[in-house]
Amino acid sequence: MRFLISALLLMTFFASGCAALIYQLVWQRFLFSSIGVDIDSVTLIVSTFMLGIGVGGALGGWSADRWQKGRLQIYGLAELSLAIFGVFSPYIFSEIQNLTLLGSSYWLMCVISVAVILVPTIIMGMTLPILTMYFDEHLRNVGVSVGNLYFFNTLGAAFGAWISAWVLFEKYGLANSAKLASLINFSCFMIVLLLWIGVNTFTGKPKQVKASQ
Repeated sequence: MRFLISALLLMTFFASGCAALIYQLVWQRFLFSSIGVDIDSVTLIVSTFMLGIGVGGALGGWSADRWQKGRLQIYGLAELSLAIFGVFSPYIFSEIQNLTLLGSSYWLMCVISVAVILVPTIIMGMTLPILTMYFDEHLRNVGVSVGNLYFFNTLGAAFGAWISAWVLFEKYGLANSAKLASLINFSCFMIVLLLWIGVNTFTGKPKQVKASQ
């Protein structure tokens, strides 16, 4: 039971990393039409992603400590939130493009872009510490937990970057690529939901998995 839960969660974290890179590349291309294609715009977008993930990491660690028995649920809700944002993101960034056409200033566009990107990236950043704490609680080995999670998430991100550039953008376009990433996040949410139901059913204790399993 414990091995199955670990394997499925690592699979979702691989998929989540894949979706995250698809989002980053999609949103980056959307924003290029709003704030231009130069070193400043690339730096702004990448640094905003890093800022959001960093803030999310701190928030995720705090949440994992505060709601120790609800870590699996928090992770599932994070994936669901990303799915919801992702499916609407093409429309959100299209509206930002419309602001450019209306003559909004460059700096205003930068501020709006940063604010919009920060929301999902903070949620993305929350997932690693939450899952790390969940794994450590049940596997009792924080080194293995962090190593495995980083490996699968980074591998998923690399795959997401590759498939975006070589397949998705050319075949499906930006909007549909974002919706596919949203579907990936929603699938992760469903897996986590089923895991939580299974854990609750087999242990008789909601939100908790015994280490002895």
